[in-house]
Amino acid sequence: MPSPKLGRSVPPHERHPVAWYQPSVLWTAANQVLSSLDQLRNRDGREAQPQPLVVIDRSQPELEGDFKGEYWFDFIADTGDGGNASYAVASAALAPELALDGETLQTLPRGQLLLFGGDLAYPAASTEDYRYRFVEMFEAVRNDFADTLVRGRRLTLAAVPQNHDWMDSASTFSRYFVRGYDSAPLLGADIPQRQSYFCVKLPGGWWALALDFALTRDIDRDQYEQFEALALGGHGKPAAIGADDKVILIYPEPYWTRPIGDGADESHPKRYQRLEGLLRGRIRLRLAGDLHHYMRWDSQDLTRDGRLVTCGCGGAFTHPTHTRATTRPVRLQAFDTEDCIPPEPRTETPALKVGLTGRRARGVHFERQEATVYPTAETSRGRAWRNLFAFLPRLQGGNGNVGFALLLGALYWFNAYLNSSPFSWSFRADGFQPLWAYGPGDYLAVLALWLKAMVFSPLGFLINGLMAFGCMTMGREAVDELSPDDGRTLRWAVTWGMGAVHAAVHVLAVFSLEFFMHQAVSLWAGLGSRDQWLGLILHSLLVGAGVFAGGAMLGSALFGGYLALMCRLGLLTNNAYSALDGQDHKGFLRFRITPDGRMQAFFIAIDRVPRRWRRAGSPGPVWRNDDPAATVPRVHDQFTV
Repeated sequence: MPSPKLGRSVPPHERHPVAWYQPSVLWTAANQVLSSLDQLRNRDGREAQPQPLVVIDRSQPELEGDFKGEYWFDFIADTGDGGNASYAVASAALAPELALDGETLQTLPRGQLLLFGGDLAYPAASTEDYRYRFVEMFEAVRNDFADTLVRGRRLTLAAVPQNHDWMDSASTFSRYFVRGYDSAPLLGADIPQRQSYFCVKLPGGWWALALDFALTRDIDRDQYEQFEALALGGHGKPAAIGADDKVILIYPEPYWTRPIGDGADESHPKRYQRLEGLLRGRIRLRLAGDLHHYMRWDSQDLTRDGRLVTCGCGGAFTHPTHTRATTRPVRLQAFDTEDCIPPEPRTETPALKVGLTGRRARGVHFERQEATVYPTAETSRGRAWRNLFAFLPRLQGGNGNVGFALLLGALYWFNAYLNSSPFSWSFRADGFQPLWAYGPGDYLAVLALWLKAMVFSPLGFLINGLMAFGCMTMGREAVDELSPDDGRTLRWAVTWGMGAVHAAVHVLAVFSLEFFMHQAVSLWAGLGSRDQWLGLILHSLLVGAGVFAGGAMLGSALFGGYLALMCRLGLLTNNAYSALDGQDHKGFLRFRITPDGRMQAFFIAIDRVPRRWRRAGSPGPVWRNDDPAATVPRVHDQFTV
């Protein structure tokens, strides 16, 4: 991929959202994931981080002014995609005072602590992507070094990486948040953490613990032991987190809608589940990004079991909110650790698992609060059919996913070229036969010959195998939407059946395109056979061009139709809208700890982000809103812990 152009001359509306299906993006992401996974197998970078865990002490509330005795902080996740969305969120979060839209005018002060929930730059965590999509978007908002102070205190940053931050083994992430380079810290802030996970001590007996799963779907041993020491004490030191303290657990992904915990054997819980057991009764909020929407689940006993919140609206494309993964029941259950070998040392605090436990499972029930869902399920469902046009050039600029459509056209053409020998049977030496002159047996014979050539031609088998593998992968993702209560037959049918049907439709489309193009070219030439004045070479070129163009249009329409249908059925969450230019419905969480130790949370929603920005004078932000249709931030959800 070419290096992006940086600086003041590139406003947010020229920093187009990531085209996730562009071949170069797919190749870069796949290559970096495989490379990072290979390194993690041999050496987990988290185990090389310094110990002990740095506890970021921000337990002193504001001592004077209008907010005396209070403490304000923010949570932002999944930013660093399109410039419009990322800069709009950064502008709202870093404003000295945030004036909100609503029935009554409300103003919230800026937070003194900013927590990043990960996936800070897309598509892969490179130095260029970080600067282009994340760093410059946030730095351009302040552009005035006095903004490093928030009501007399220096801004504090802490962050936990998600999967995209780990695509370069969290190297770029670590340069900004872990290694302590103080020559030019991000936003001029204080960044005390020295691990890829963090712990913040807040006023009122509150703690924020952020876990790093890397690409392994669990915390490492050193990380677990650091948090265990905070909860239980050890080596002659008392527990830092008291029995009456309250904990916010920040996850890199919402495991209550993701199947990351289901692979844990009953006699061998994962480390993060053991940590949940140690902190049971103190966890008031489980918070995560990764899915790019906002929704909240409440338990029946909020003082014991707390809430679940997904908030990944920092700038990335929007994920649907109506699919099975986001609407199915959520339960909290305890492992029976008596069967563990060796036995668990503290059976009085068994490991907890929250998530995909099924409708009939026992345990604590979490109820999704429908009024909090953002965007609404109706809005989400209505976007599904936009996938039919997802591979056309974007209206907001940029080529979008056109490269994927061209790749499909090339695959269709190459497939037809490798397996074109059966079609010579279709054009007889005694002259051109129109399409209607063939009987059903003729079509079946041609299809049988073509399928035979497709399977037994080595290159044809390879090309079709790659197409089928891609379709099966999409089908495999769909099964994650199903509940554990769904039967094995249904799960198998969704996993392999949907993918097989999707692949078969593409195979049939290739056959049909070549067959009809042979007919159309011969009919256009008015010839009885291909070897007259038009010539075999020219005939082949015209057929090939037609198959390529038809494959680009028909193939991308079929692929978009698959995405639309599967999402409409509620069977696709992660990739349902990844091809769409979903810039709107963004936001972040702002928290307030009151003098009496209660915590209030405000989800700040931006329904429509600006589409154009203009240069502004100094001092102040580099760019200002130049789109009158953009909406003012508002409070979409508010709750008290």
